Amino acid sequence: MLELARPAVDVRADGLAFTLDLPPQEALASRAWTVAGIAVEARLLSTGHQVVAGPLAETVAELYGLEGPLPYELHREVGGWSYGFTADIYKRDYADFNRAVAFLRNYLTGRDDALAAVFPLQKDELGGVLVRQVKRGLEWRAWHTFPRTRQIVSTRTRMLIG
Repeated sequence: MLELARPAVDVRADGLAFTLDLPPQEALASRAWTVAGIAVEARLLSTGHQVVAGPLAETVAELYGLEGPLPYELHREVGGWSYGFTADIYKRDYADFNRAVAFLRNYLTGRDDALAAVFPLQKDELGGVLVRQVKRGLEWRAWHTFPRTRQIVSTRTRMLIG
């Protein structure tokens, strides 16, 4: 798991926005793979993440000019792909939040199919993206943890052919 430094920013779960319309954004860390024959790049941003896959660039982050909240569920046809996105925000008590962050750290550390990092200036703040092949396409999951409010954002995206 990477440790990333960034300027102090006040990122909030309810401030995360979603778009498929941005070019690749400046990343603190990135990782590229070929999954199901598709070039995929996961990018951890200072306020969220971006996944560039085939014909789209999904961005989930605090973005100037765009407001949250994230859509609970979204389906679109994009470049011949069936695209589906879901997002959930979980609020945890202190002990449960710490257990969930520990689980995510363990789950995402050392994986060939993931990009994950912690932000040491804010204890238990984590961002991670896991990419894998599924029948007829690919899927990625992303997680962001917010220690100040004890919230965890979990997203799931599927791009399926036809």
